[in-house]
Amino acid sequence: MAKKLKQTFAIHHWCGLIAGIFILVISLSGAVLVFDDNIDEASFRQESTLTAPANSLRIDASFERVRQQNPGWEVRIPSLPAAPTQALHYELRQGQLRKWIFVHPVTGSEQATVAQAHNRFSYLLLNLHYNLLAGTAGKIVVLLAGLALLLLTITGFLLYRKSILKVLTFKKRVSGKNRRAFFSSLHNIVGVWSLVFNLFMCVTGLSLAITVVGNAFKGGKKEIVSPAIPVSIDAMLLHAGQTYPAFQVTTIRFPKNAEGKLQLLGRQASDPAYYGKYYSSLQFNYKTGEMGKADFLKDQPWSKRFLTVLHPLHFGDYAGLFVQLLYCVGGIMPGVLSISGFILWRFRPKRTTRKAPAAAYKTA
Repeated sequence: MAKKLKQTFAIHHWCGLIAGIFILVISLSGAVLVFDDNIDEASFRQESTLTAPANSLRIDASFERVRQQNPGWEVRIPSLPAAPTQALHYELRQGQLRKWIFVHPVTGSEQATVAQAHNRFSYLLLNLHYNLLAGTAGKIVVLLAGLALLLLTITGFLLYRKSILKVLTFKKRVSGKNRRAFFSSLHNIVGVWSLVFNLFMCVTGLSLAITVVGNAFKGGKKEIVSPAIPVSIDAMLLHAGQTYPAFQVTTIRFPKNAEGKLQLLGRQASDPAYYGKYYSSLQFNYKTGEMGKADFLKDQPWSKRFLTVLHPLHFGDYAGLFVQLLYCVGGIMPGVLSISGFILWRFRPKRTTRKAPAAAYKTA
């Protein structure tokens, strides 16, 4: 048993030392990213707010102009106006580049343009979280750091399993005896309280990281040539609402090439919150306006639903402020463990080596 504990500690020790700095960066960036939508809303409130309320929504009034003025860009509407005073928001994508255009929902007149939306704080933080601002190599490092955190969580449970009950019943407290005792007790207590959340974040995060790394190694990207849409987009939205009245459209993806489809992403009103806002969809033939495939998450096999739900569960933005705060606090904990673990290693007791006794020489 002592040998197994020693091996477990060695795994915990080296995983923490090697991956600690990456876990710290991913942890702190993730804790802030829970509020990414709130940050964007506050940062661009002036650009997205109308001077007078709009009484309807007409995407046809602006889409064609936006498409023609931005050749080579994929066009999306990331969210429909949630209030009469909110502008219609277009997001244009070209690789990692982003451009935002805010237009009047009725007249289609341009209200504001953010030419380098990829430089906004939340997007830089997102790239730091996903790839450490280092492209494909960073994505691989994030995946490995996620695996390391999983090993740290499992080995930490094995090492501190006897103190779990004491921590959860508040019988174990942070010690002020000395610096090492303080960080050792802090590491123990935070590790126990964050055990379940860390496992949860590891499983959901690894699912995302595997997808991100897999996409990075796929073939070259196709050229974006957004086609004109000869039929009414507003009519397609109306058709969707009449056919599936419980379907709430949150995002519109326009075709990137002639073979593409127009997609309405959203959720069913009866879906639980953890299904997320974007994981059900309706497809339309953009040339004829004919509705095609309806892909609702609730109708998928449990295996696909499980894998899909991992994504919104990882982001933590599927519910209200209380859940966001819980995710934020939970997201900080791996960072606290990284710092306290490093300090424990840095100020570890020095090993004392025994000096061999001096050789006794006999005189003749």
